[in-house]
Amino acid sequence: MPLLTGNLVLPYEVCFGELAIADGLISAITPLGTPQPDAPLILPGFIDLHFHGLGPYSAEDPRTLLDMAAFAPQVGMTSFCPTLAPTPWPDQLAYVRQAKEAALVQHAGARCLGTHLEGPFIAPAAKGGMNEDFLRPASLDDLRALLREADGTLRLLTISPELPGALDVIAEAVKHGVRVAIGHTHCTIDDFQKAVEAGARQICHLFDTFEGRPVHGGVSQTCLTDAILIEDRVDVEIIPDGHHVQPGLIELTHRAAGTDRIIAITDAMMGAGLPDGVYAESDGRPYRLTNGDVCRLTDGTGTIVGSCLTPHIAFQNLTKRFGFSIPEASRMLSANPARALSLHDQTGALQEGLWADITILSPDHTTVSRCLVSGKTAFANDDAMT
Repeated sequence: MPLLTGNLVLPYEVCFGELAIADGLISAITPLGTPQPDAPLILPGFIDLHFHGLGPYSAEDPRTLLDMAAFAPQVGMTSFCPTLAPTPWPDQLAYVRQAKEAALVQHAGARCLGTHLEGPFIAPAAKGGMNEDFLRPASLDDLRALLREADGTLRLLTISPELPGALDVIAEAVKHGVRVAIGHTHCTIDDFQKAVEAGARQICHLFDTFEGRPVHGGVSQTCLTDAILIEDRVDVEIIPDGHHVQPGLIELTHRAAGTDRIIAITDAMMGAGLPDGVYAESDGRPYRLTNGDVCRLTDGTGTIVGSCLTPHIAFQNLTKRFGFSIPEASRMLSANPARALSLHDQTGALQEGLWADITILSPDHTTVSRCLVSGKTAFANDDAMT
């Protein structure tokens, strides 16, 4: 019976102890005392619900999803939802069909949980960096076509609720077990509340592509992000790289929404997890990736084109820069996304009976020493053993 020894990150505490694995599941947890400074940190594996690329692979190409899954444990990721921004409609249908195979096949590496579609039902005024030519009106027929191709593996759908017909799409998606996120939106608070009533339960990268606070007659008005923070029924995605969301806004979210409503995401693009350098977007435009910063075009504008955050760096940022405790950061990267996909009874915590999907960090928490999926080593740094 495999046995791991180190500082165990439980949902609300850290203790030194042992964790036993049998038949791919956590079979026993034995606390032995207070955390030890020279012991590795043993966490539930990180789950990323929103990213567009990893290593040399783009989530736009479903043929590389298994390669991406094999790369993911290097950055502590044990489960993921590849995220597709709007593309030509035939490509979107083909994508969810091929991604279904990656979600169903047995393979070495992280688990592909199914697809996150960030669109195509997006309001042009709030498209951000999306290609407007590929946006589509909110359509039940289009949604049903996606659901047919995905065959139960469309896990998350981001939509602009102000689009005509969006509420019907939200309700239909939820009926089929799809988690719906509100994002890329300039909707009114009333639109937002109606979307929540229709079943939307998540916010796509809070503060990014959201408008600021209106001021009328010198009086500040309630804005959409205010309404989001006080609406207890919705979880909020945050990109904790220190660039997409300013530290003060992360603190505001922590205090207003609470840790258990925050889902930490990377929203990363191809190149994340690789060394600093110049890479190319899928459309051929070169960008410079700088770890600790973001990906920026090399055309002299310095325009941000994406994140290069990885889950293990997100964990470091949350605990060392943004004031979260180790158990809080762990819940944001594991338990909360697992709950969002209704997988909390299978993964997301160090708990007896759950999948033995485990990330082990070095004692200083800076590097991934080892990563296990179903109790089997998916990545080992210098064959590190604990």
